[in-house]
Amino acid sequence: MSEIRENRITGESVIIAPERAKRGGNLVPIAERTQTAAFLASCPFCPGNEGLTAEERFRLAGEREGWILRSVVNKFSVLSPQGEVGPPRRLERGESSVNGVGLHEVLIESPRHNGLMARFPASHLQRILEAYRQRFSEFYRDPRVRHAIIFKNHGADAGASQQHPHSQIVGLPVVPGQVVERTERARRFFDATGHCLACMEVSQERTHGRRIVTEGEDFVTFIPYAALSPYHLWIFPKAHVPCFSEQPLETLAELATTLRTILGKVDGMLGNPAFNLVLRSLGPEEKDAGHFHWYISIVPRINKRAGFELGTGMYINPSLPESCADALRNFSAF
Repeated sequence: MSEIRENRITGESVIIAPERAKRGGNLVPIAERTQTAAFLASCPFCPGNEGLTAEERFRLAGEREGWILRSVVNKFSVLSPQGEVGPPRRLERGESSVNGVGLHEVLIESPRHNGLMARFPASHLQRILEAYRQRFSEFYRDPRVRHAIIFKNHGADAGASQQHPHSQIVGLPVVPGQVVERTERARRFFDATGHCLACMEVSQERTHGRRIVTEGEDFVTFIPYAALSPYHLWIFPKAHVPCFSEQPLETLAELATTLRTILGKVDGMLGNPAFNLVLRSLGPEEKDAGHFHWYISIVPRINKRAGFELGTGMYINPSLPESCADALRNFSAF
């Protein structure tokens, strides 16, 4: 029998309907593994083509020559890097707007065109995380930025327009509505109970362990009770840290190992699926907030959204989160 579960972190309702999986047709085909060259002459992110990208803002140089990773201004930025935000404009019809001013960078994760984050060594993933941390902090130094988001689209079904491995970071002049709603939900819980909602969720998941996939000294990975889709994963720091840039630098080595393990399991078990990785965090100005807890969300794009989801705001998950967690936990990727 189907059941409707509430995701306490997001406030969203999810129909857990394993019987739906039997009908077929609602799952995105698993990507075929294709051999791709390490260098592509037409790729703007490949070494030697640096002139094809916009201004470079960050570079980790190689020990001898070249670069290990670099961050560049997105040539097709969703925001304008020049100008001021200005006050909101109110029109006669009740409409409002602000200037679309902000920052948008592409972090090129590797010189190799055929690199995959799921197969990077942990040492290289740590470099990427450290670059995330550096750019995240730098974005918030711009007074126009009110919210910064780090994300990765892997595969066409996840929205990637370039195959070369890369992530993105966007600094917005407004706090998005979804972020406001989730933050206020967490704040109301904190005001009512004196406890962080995410800390409570992590504690309960660790207590029963049914949806835990990996656990280390500083980080735990689990599939939420009301996962929005199959194999939807959350990585949380165990300690309460509201802002990603305040996460102790020495813990990023473990986070890199956790990422390698989780992405390796997803890649190996699901066959290199498209996925979105999103880092959700408050900014440094709220580093002491008691109500919010930063985390990473990894969403394999193996389930299609259709009219029901768009019309109701509810998700249909044709898998049991407990079964998905068990399968990932027992799958050996390496």
